[in-house]
Amino acid sequence: MEFAIFDFLEGLSPWWWVAGALALGALEMATMSFFLIWLGLAALIMSVVLVVFPAMPGEVQVAAFAILSVALTFVGRSYVKHFGDGEAETTLNSRASRLVGRTGKVIRFNHGEGVIEIGGVQWQAKGDPDAIGMSPGATVRVTQAEGMTLTVESGLAG
Repeated sequence: MEFAIFDFLEGLSPWWWVAGALALGALEMATMSFFLIWLGLAALIMSVVLVVFPAMPGEVQVAAFAILSVALTFVGRSYVKHFGDGEAETTLNSRASRLVGRTGKVIRFNHGEGVIEIGGVQWQAKGDPDAIGMSPGATVRVTQAEGMTLTVESGLAG
């Protein structure tokens, strides 16, 4: 008994692989997953392979596409991991980390923990409990952010 699952691919124009590549590229742009681009590239390569070998059986086309997809995904992911995706690291979803290096005013500070104000917003803060200059109204500088708690240092002129 013979299964003819992929017989429809035999004699198919290479332009169908190009159309599949474009569809995968469009889905990639819609989802921004940075995964479908490798499958789209594999489909584009399959169109070139089909131009060179027009009588390629359907099963071989699907197998070659699968192998190319897996290989390009691994190569592409390692390339992106090594060289980055071209965008600078961002603190978009980490509001507190954008405050590192800025100065603020102490609202209250006792035993190494307290509240400071930066730009009209109050933040939980921690710092050296023995530091001089952690009295209300003093100026402190943010040195680190852990979650929504800022680490500050004192000793700056108020």
